[in-house]
Amino acid sequence: MAENIFYAVLAGGALGLLFDFLRLPRLIFNDKFFFDFLFWIISAFTVFCYLLIFNSGGIRMIYLFFILLGFLLVTFTLGYATKPIHTAIAKKLKIWAKSLKKVLQKLYNIYYNKKANVKSFVKKKFKGGKNGKGSRKEE
Repeated sequence: MAENIFYAVLAGGALGLLFDFLRLPRLIFNDKFFFDFLFWIISAFTVFCYLLIFNSGGIRMIYLFFILLGFLLVTFTLGYATKPIHTAIAKKLKIWAKSLKKVLQKLYNIYYNKKANVKSFVKKKFKGGKNGKGSRKEE
């Protein structure tokens, strides 16, 4: 039983680390729903596998309590220590992403202008017979 409780705290700690790891993309992309949903899918699978391995699939509240305890231990210790670091990194990455976006927009504008020039050249009609033979006519 003590070994099962140890592994429950360990599984909760791993889930806490995963939650802390997913904080950075959540701050960068401002999309909390997707990353929270991803975390809950992974955590549900982890808890299911834990209960399947250590309790033959039976749900016992003591194991869930110690998984939650491990999660809270990591979140309230390591999570508070790394939150300012994640926030600073996210701010710098957002600035970098904005400058990258500007460069990509300039490249797209150059591509679009070249494409527009080619289309205007292709739209020029031919003067001539049914087969299109003849000289170009400006419109």
